[in-house]
Amino acid sequence: MTASTHIPAFTPKPTEVPVAPDGLVPVPGRRALVISDIHSNQVALDAVLHDARACGGFDEVWVLGDIVGYGPQPNEVIQCLRDLSAAGTVVTAVGGNHEHAVLGVEHPLGGMHSRASACADWNRAALTEASVAFLQALPDIAEAGFKDGSPHFTLAHGAPCASVSKHPRTSRRTPCRCRYDYSSDRGVLDRSMRVIRTPHLVVGHTHDPLVARFPGRRQPGSPTIIQIRENEGYAFDTGRFVINPGSVGQPRDGDPRASYTLLRCTGPGSDAITVTHRRVAYDVAAIQSEMMRVHLPLEMASRLSYGH
Repeated sequence: MTASTHIPAFTPKPTEVPVAPDGLVPVPGRRALVISDIHSNQVALDAVLHDARACGGFDEVWVLGDIVGYGPQPNEVIQCLRDLSAAGTVVTAVGGNHEHAVLGVEHPLGGMHSRASACADWNRAALTEASVAFLQALPDIAEAGFKDGSPHFTLAHGAPCASVSKHPRTSRRTPCRCRYDYSSDRGVLDRSMRVIRTPHLVVGHTHDPLVARFPGRRQPGSPTIIQIRENEGYAFDTGRFVINPGSVGQPRDGDPRASYTLLRCTGPGSDAITVTHRRVAYDVAAIQSEMMRVHLPLEMASRLSYGH
């Protein structure tokens, strides 16, 4: 029996991934599980899903790109996301630079280092046709968290600054360098918030969790980086936010545990959101063993033990 046998019958539209038709109007207290940079690590993803369900569950899953790459389980991760959608969970996902690499799309900022490229090559060879179709359907940017008919969150992998900019001397239009160079730099944060249409922005790519608060839409001021303690929910009713959940499958903030965020919209009549950042231990040795079995680079496996 092949892996594709287990994939539900679904043909993605050219510009979207599976989203339940009733997923546009959240009920009061609707909860989103926000995850990023899974990197073909189903062991870590299983731990996150189990932990999130134990914390009260979720109505939606927002996936911020780099679903594949590095790890040995790309089809399993994609299958898991599709199973969630088939079971009625609203799944909204965007693509990242590792999706570009695995699909063989040349990214304008150049290539990856040799170990990452080797992992991308292995992932590409391992993908089923259905998995390729899923990745090809991922948009670069999506909107989610609809309330009163309007989205409140922009989802992207890296900084959603203007997709192109003009060279200062030649005026030739070139890709914006921060598209996949997202960081906590205040200038990048500010440019990103200026180009999105929604109050809030949710991104990944850095593998490092972050919450930054901007003043209201008409208020001047630079962002404030908010120090949110693990496993504590923080409610915000004013301002605009950038939220990065960290990495599920390959954390790089010195903590090897899988990282994710639970985000709650309080419902009609309020702009308040609650952000809870969580970490969960998983069987790192199991995924490392699988990486070694399929001959992925040793360094990419060993770094999982240290979270860097």
